[in-house]
Amino acid sequence: MKIKHLLLIVFLGVLTFSCQDLNLQPKGFLGENELFGNEHGVKVYFAKLYDCLPIEDFNYYATNGYRVGNYWQAQKMSQGCMSGEFVNDLIRVDNDGFDYWPYEQIREVNTFILGFPNYRDNFTENVYNALMGEAHFLRAFFYFGLVKRYGGIPIITELQDPTGEPEVLMVPRNKEYEVWKFVYEDLKFAMDNMVETSDFGRANKYAAAALMSRAMLYAATNAKYSQYLGYAATEEAVQQGLAGMPQSYANEFFQYSYDAGKFIENSGNYALYTTNYPDKALNFANLFLNRDSKENIFCKDYNRNSPSDTRLRHSYDATMSPYPDMSAQYGAQAYAPLDVMLMYDFPDLTDAAGKPVRFDNRSDIRNGMEPRLRGSMYFDGDQLRGATFSIQRGIYLTFPGLASDAQRGNGDAPINSPNNRIFGDRDLVYQGILITGNHGMFESQGYENNCVSGAFVRKYINPEMPTYDTQLYYSAQPWIVFRLGEIYLNMAEACYEMGRKEEAFDYIEKIRDRAGAKVTRPADDPTDLSSKYGYPIDGNLQFIRDERYRELWGENHRWWDLRRWCVVDRVLDNYILSVLMCYYVFDEGKYIYLNESEKLNRPYTALKSAHYEPIPQAQIDRNNNLRPQNPVP
Repeated sequence: MKIKHLLLIVFLGVLTFSCQDLNLQPKGFLGENELFGNEHGVKVYFAKLYDCLPIEDFNYYATNGYRVGNYWQAQKMSQGCMSGEFVNDLIRVDNDGFDYWPYEQIREVNTFILGFPNYRDNFTENVYNALMGEAHFLRAFFYFGLVKRYGGIPIITELQDPTGEPEVLMVPRNKEYEVWKFVYEDLKFAMDNMVETSDFGRANKYAAAALMSRAMLYAATNAKYSQYLGYAATEEAVQQGLAGMPQSYANEFFQYSYDAGKFIENSGNYALYTTNYPDKALNFANLFLNRDSKENIFCKDYNRNSPSDTRLRHSYDATMSPYPDMSAQYGAQAYAPLDVMLMYDFPDLTDAAGKPVRFDNRSDIRNGMEPRLRGSMYFDGDQLRGATFSIQRGIYLTFPGLASDAQRGNGDAPINSPNNRIFGDRDLVYQGILITGNHGMFESQGYENNCVSGAFVRKYINPEMPTYDTQLYYSAQPWIVFRLGEIYLNMAEACYEMGRKEEAFDYIEKIRDRAGAKVTRPADDPTDLSSKYGYPIDGNLQFIRDERYRELWGENHRWWDLRRWCVVDRVLDNYILSVLMCYYVFDEGKYIYLNESEKLNRPYTALKSAHYEPIPQAQIDRNNNLRPQNPVP
């Protein structure tokens, strides 16, 4: 039985737990014997845990968590919007997190790990080992969600008696290194014992290895670079090893990450998606829609027929596509900024003299774009659900000078006077010429359903979904939790950090070849960038990090990457996004594209304290041994 069907059983009341009655038997229609004594019961027990895993997917709110109400609004509050991957007007950097504390779920896993041996005789050795390995995978996932936020947190493997002595219940924080090693040991056990293949939506040993690859890379970079955060010597959490680790541990974790990647690569079970070659743009877009892709290692499944309160359906198509042409309800909530576009192979916007390049048609901007970029975003002239994207900001009566004359869209620039630059709303024309494209950017309309950046999101959008069906809670494409592309990037970074440059570039070359990039293997670049980041880094490592952004854009990696590299406060330092604005030059009959500041001119600013979220105050009020608190500004 697939995990999504099992989840339906759980949510109908088969199993519930109480965070207060931590030492009691599971409540509901099924007892421990029915759940732990047969394989089907174990699957039911695991199903709820899978649904609660800290997977930052379509329904994840960056500012308040995984299972929030009104989850159709997740694209307004997405992690991509918080980290500057997307443009919208509602969210900026959240430095404090949302008090994630999944010890209820950890207790449920521990209940299984401690109780399952009582039923060992009911299973073959292989099945017993596989299920026990799966439990360790689940526990490691919850602890990864904790340690990447807080650093050192309590490691609890026993069932606590809530009526016991306070000094027993008030478990102190473990050192950050100890927690990462605990995650490693759980995942190593999972890799050694889980099955080779599994039902869609359920993990196997290669999913465990993928989590190992990601988690250990996080640990490694945090160990290597956290010393450069420059926290005050008086910070007790730093002094006690609760927030940060000695740099000497870095290579240990880099090696763990690399080894996990090789474990996946050597299996021969996975390959980069190439089904739609030679069209590499279509191929990259379809990578995120093909359930049978050999690149997928572990996915979170969705089912639009599931009960509405299970979070097993989402609204990505309706809330990321323009209404009414391509969505039947609501319309786009977030857009792709120019900052991201310029990371890829991208056509010149200005000539050698600094004047805007003239285009005969708006859609000519697509010429020369990297196929991976075309597969990630929709530009003017692209089609979706039988309609064509029409994206234009306005009209210049004349534009004789340099692109810099427009001063990034500043209304006080002489060339931008109302007598020369004309804005409009839907269907308005100037002497027979449409002022603004059918999909924005409209002058008097806000950010919803109004392309304020020059491109819409294509990654994960389902073009086979009819427009009339593109409504809230009607989307069901899976979220790819782990894929081989990420694993290759993890291996490249780990290799380079361990001094194996050529092997690192081998993995980058695989990614860039599939992307259709003009240069597949980067040139050796020893440029010293330490002044930018405050620690030693050269152009090669920067390229590897940038390649990660290009490949994984929109997949909720960026925020965590900036944190684990210990640069989030440097990159998001009063950072204002750029947008791509198209204008029709009336006296020439041509189009130009300008690099402008995002309309609201709102800055993204992360504090140094954002590298470690504060331990939730409500938990400290219950357990004072969770002190000292993490570093503050």
